[in-house]
Amino acid sequence: MRYPKGLDALTNVNFEINKGEMVFLTGHSGAGKSTLLRLILALEPCFAGEVIINGANLGRLPRSRVPFHRRQIGAVFQDHQLLFGRNVGANLALPLEIAEFPPAEVRRRVRAALDKVGLISKEKMLPRAPVWW
Repeated sequence: MRYPKGLDALTNVNFEINKGEMVFLTGHSGAGKSTLLRLILALEPCFAGEVIINGANLGRLPRSRVPFHRRQIGAVFQDHQLLFGRNVGANLALPLEIAEFPPAEVRRRVRAALDKVGLISKEKMLPRAPVWW
């Protein structure tokens, strides 16, 4: 990935994540974390090298297949990408609904996830919109 002023990001990166693994991407500001996620989710084009997910080279992925590709990956960005008109539970449910999980399974998974992180009492709360100064 090349940014303005000739800044290269993510040179000589090679790794593999196996099905079912959960991975946390950490690093200092400017290390390329968001760039890597944007490449994996096909939000940015790869200008050199290849990004291969589940055997598919994202550089050759037809636009019509991008939404399906994104449904196969779970990613949480720093800004969370929450929908402010949906409560916490509904935000968590959305990817499961898109993946066409049965409603009872969606409810079970959402409640289990919230319970696991101690936020079950926040399920019906609306997220706060960001404040822009």
